[in-house]
Amino acid sequence: MSHFSKIKTIITDLAILKKTVVDLGFSYKSFLDYEDELLCKSMSKKDGLFVYDIGINKNDLPACSIEWHSNQYLIVVDFALWNLEIDFNYFMDRLLQQYAFNTVLDKGYVQGFHRVEENLLTNGSISLILQRF
Repeated sequence: MSHFSKIKTIITDLAILKKTVVDLGFSYKSFLDYEDELLCKSMSKKDGLFVYDIGINKNDLPACSIEWHSNQYLIVVDFALWNLEIDFNYFMDRLLQQYAFNTVLDKGYVQGFHRVEENLLTNGSISLILQRF
């Protein structure tokens, strides 16, 4: 018997979320492109993602799904199926950090800024310098 856990996030932008998933080395299928209508029937009308772990998940089952709920995306995980070789909390930390990084870059580009420097620090944080000419 499976139990699904829903984890609230601060994620609201689907385009940045898709870029973030790819940046972290995962693949995804959009709810709107998914062939299995029965599986997606209970999903919200707004698009979401099934996230796949490239290379490890050989049976084509998603590692998790990311669904729109009210005003944010929720990460839905069936811990019985979660078979990544990384800790789930580490995955969540990296997802939220990369999403925030991509959001800053996206908003900076819109305002005319350009990336000057980016460094991954020893504590795992990212130092980013943007400049507008």
